[in-house]
Amino acid sequence: MSDSIAGRSLIEITPKKLPQVYAPQAVVIRGVRSDGIHFRVDIGRMCYLERAIDSESFLSSKHYIPGAVNTKSLSLERVEWLRNYLYTAFHKGWRDETLRQDLYCLRYFFHFCDFDGGLKPTALEGLVSEYQRYQNILDQKGRVNSNSSLKPSSILKRLNSARTFIQWAFKLSNNEILALIPKQRSRQSNIVNEGRSVSLHDGQDYLRACATYFNQFADSILNNQYPIPVSPPYDERENLYWLSTLGTSLVSLPNCFTKEGDPLPFQAIKDVLATNFKSKSSGKSEFYDRALVRNRNEWINGRLTPQKVYAYNLSVFCFFQIYLAFTAANVQPTLDLKITDIDLSKVGSSAFAKKHKFRAGRTVRFEAPSHLKREIIKFLKLRAWVETLELPGDCQEYLFVKIGESNKLQRFNRSGGATLIRRSMLFKGLAKISSRDIRQLTGEYFIRKSLGKVSLVAKKLNNSVATTAKAYTSIDIESQAKEMNRYHEELSSQVRYFNRTTGSPLPVSLASEDESERIASGSCTNMNGEIPSRANGFNSKAPEPTCGTFESCLFCEYFAVHEDFEDIHKLLSLREALNATSMIRNDSEHHEAVVKPAIFRIDEILGFVSKNNRGLGGVIRQAEDEIEMGNYNRHWSRQIEILTRLASSAGRGL
Repeated sequence: MSDSIAGRSLIEITPKKLPQVYAPQAVVIRGVRSDGIHFRVDIGRMCYLERAIDSESFLSSKHYIPGAVNTKSLSLERVEWLRNYLYTAFHKGWRDETLRQDLYCLRYFFHFCDFDGGLKPTALEGLVSEYQRYQNILDQKGRVNSNSSLKPSSILKRLNSARTFIQWAFKLSNNEILALIPKQRSRQSNIVNEGRSVSLHDGQDYLRACATYFNQFADSILNNQYPIPVSPPYDERENLYWLSTLGTSLVSLPNCFTKEGDPLPFQAIKDVLATNFKSKSSGKSEFYDRALVRNRNEWINGRLTPQKVYAYNLSVFCFFQIYLAFTAANVQPTLDLKITDIDLSKVGSSAFAKKHKFRAGRTVRFEAPSHLKREIIKFLKLRAWVETLELPGDCQEYLFVKIGESNKLQRFNRSGGATLIRRSMLFKGLAKISSRDIRQLTGEYFIRKSLGKVSLVAKKLNNSVATTAKAYTSIDIESQAKEMNRYHEELSSQVRYFNRTTGSPLPVSLASEDESERIASGSCTNMNGEIPSRANGFNSKAPEPTCGTFESCLFCEYFAVHEDFEDIHKLLSLREALNATSMIRNDSEHHEAVVKPAIFRIDEILGFVSKNNRGLGGVIRQAEDEIEMGNYNRHWSRQIEILTRLASSAGRGL
């Protein structure tokens, strides 16, 4: 087979425009990553059943290598699959980086299908069979503890990308693909937020350090000052200076400089220098000549030294962290900001910048208190300074740029600060905070300040109320352990139990066939036609029960459930209908007042019956699987179908 492997004709396509006529088997996708680096992905080679094997290094390589194929092994079925997939993907409006990630996941999948004992499928049945085998292998990789193990998020991404390809390649509806391949669920709980590993106190210390270092390093560049005076939060020494490009050591130099910043003669400060060296015999003179004379002269004379590159990049990283903390912004829209997007006159009063959030398909606004204005002004001065260097690169218009390899100007990326602070003494003793941590900390801060008003926090984070409540209101593990986090418990009661007279979960009556009748949301024990009223434990803020408005039955004293599949399936179908209604209305106040209490009550009822009857867990899982397959209870199926159609016409997915 190796004799028949050869090159082929190629055509490069950008995600901005798909040609009307092209050969999918020849396609190489060309685009730009989020950090400004260009990429190419040879996706057309998957149409050939015999091709050069993809090694792990090849698959993960940052460099483009066209794949050799056996041109006689071209599968016309796969050509059609790829054509349908690219048509749909290109009309999704994805970012180049998003499409690139999806294409690489497809490459992994077809590498598995064609090389790892696969069937080399050319039909839907074979592709689904290979998907199931792929899922089993990935699940095994997720369980092993070795270099080949995969994180749950990576497994979920690969499986969902392969599933999406199958759906688009064969033009399947959501119900049709559900019947073949269930939608993969995240392995993280979607009911209870995981506790963070960092506390609000950790975050404040970290951001305070970032603010300090941004000012110290930016001032040293703008004022042409070297070495750089620093003040690490957990170092008790005074008069510390930074000199090393790696930042692995700090030097204490009290009374070693004149008022103008020039170092005193070596003989006058050699004893002070000696306190920074373990050996008393050598090193002081060489350090003085190298760091305080030669390196300082190069810095002051305008040379772009490694020290100055590090200082600039660290300033960018620290300001980026500060910016995220003040604005609670998403990472990628922030990195997409251009200098011309900033309106300084509006900082502290209204939205001072806007950017498109591709993942959500909408525009997000950046707002911040007036304290950020001073930092932005200084950062813009730093950007003006780097422009005077006239470095090569094509990203000068972006707000966040770094000096990369070969002193080339590149777009800053979300992992750009990892190498800067990994071994730095500047961040010793500080918790390493991710961008997501910063948004969660900001969410917690605003939750506390707003006394539990999730809708206000959602507006600040540019998220829906549901997403904010699910992902950005968790409290760190340490705070949970300390004094049972009294404040958060009070806050939680305001958010979750505002319609109750008690903070404890409220039970539900268990129905029997001869003393109740089945209704759309469960069962009703009001056999004598009494006027419905709220169950014991609900106050006037809870929905008032009205016969025929089945979601209000959840709060009625006559509401009951049978411990069987039918009533459990009704409750889960009702929950889906409520979520669909909330998505269509897109009204945070309606969600808070109507939808959220009902969904919380449904979860509470399911928790009560499963705890009361341990054997009911299997029934609940069976009902959840039916919902996942799109099989709803007959009382709610039609309503959900209509809402789904409305959501599609409005451009919203359910």
